[in-house]
Amino acid sequence: MWSLKNRRLVTVIVLAIACVGAPAAQDANETPYAASRLIGRWRTIMNRTLEDARAFAAEEVTDLMEEFLSPGAVRAAQDKATEAQLKKADEAVERFVYAMVKVSPRQPDGSVIVEASAIEPAEKVICPVYPFCGQ
Repeated sequence: MWSLKNRRLVTVIVLAIACVGAPAAQDANETPYAASRLIGRWRTIMNRTLEDARAFAAEEVTDLMEEFLSPGAVRAAQDKATEAQLKKADEAVERFVYAMVKVSPRQPDGSVIVEASAIEPAEKVICPVYPFCGQ
């Protein structure tokens, strides 16, 4: 039958196979979390950029901004984007916000209220093949 030595060997082999298979399952489950962390990173950039531009966006508008950026976050997470690629994306997020500020009405005190209608013109600025970017 099976000696203790053979059982240990089979146990080690089974555990090794299980460990090799685990990262694939883990990766599939990790994508939503990685995308969510990336959206958080981009929200920080959006907020900082708005603050630097003396601009304000209501929560509904920032939610729409995040909705626009979400497919990119998912794609970056799925593709396991490098830090260099993410820095380029960070710069695009910043350009996107500045473009929204630029087309939004300036207040008498110099501040800007960013409205949802600024999303489409800002998308055109960062996406040379608009309207195909969001797809």
